[in-house]
Amino acid sequence: MKKIVIILSVLAFVASSCRQTTKKQTGTANEIIANQNNKRVENTIEENNDRKIEVNYNSNKELLDIILLLPDSAFSTWEWKIEKRKEWYNEIKSNNFWIDKDTMFFKQIYFKPNTACFQIGDGAWTISLYKASDNSSIVITDDIEGDGNTINIFEVKDNKIIKNMNFESLFGDYREQIKLNNFSQDCNEKSIEFEDAIFSFDFSGENTAEIESSWYLTKEEYKNCLKGNAILYKFNSKTKKFEIDKIYWKSKQEN
Repeated sequence: MKKIVIILSVLAFVASSCRQTTKKQTGTANEIIANQNNKRVENTIEENNDRKIEVNYNSNKELLDIILLLPDSAFSTWEWKIEKRKEWYNEIKSNNFWIDKDTMFFKQIYFKPNTACFQIGDGAWTISLYKASDNSSIVITDDIEGDGNTINIFEVKDNKIIKNMNFESLFGDYREQIKLNNFSQDCNEKSIEFEDAIFSFDFSGENTAEIESSWYLTKEEYKNCLKGNAILYKFNSKTKKFEIDKIYWKSKQEN
């Protein structure tokens, strides 16, 4: 009887060891296949002079999802059709990276959970989201080409665009905001120059935005007409509007 118990124990031990060994070998085989696939991708990238761009899918899913929601009109100076965006999205979803095959025209500058920027030829395209207290988000895209900006603003909730929004309804009239209350006759004579001034927009902050024209509207030239040449706004998550935090003078060196 003791011999039977011993034999059964040995057989059970051997069977358990076999299962563990098989599992370990399978895991090792999967690792080998994964490594081979990674090497194949790396070799292809090197041969074609492509770039591997890391984007963590889980960390950036909300912004990635919103990029798929956008209408084609949000890409006014270049064509990033929904089919191409889906291919790009699925590549990131599967790999946590995408392969940039056109580095001369389309190049990722940065990608964060709240904002992303791509160089498009000699211009750029940015997208930023600001989270409101009702679980919606204000999404701002800025298509920058030459001396112009095409800004689109959407309200997004539950992965749907529920409203297109007007710039002034969120920010007000920034050209009027920087004027001194006693805008003089001399300032009125400069108004043509002032109206032609080019402003830049920075929507990369988590709850801030900045508009400025420091290279043109200098303090030396306009200190008797303007409060400053830059406005820092803070996003109010309850009203879903941007409120002036400060108006100040920003020098060209600070850009």
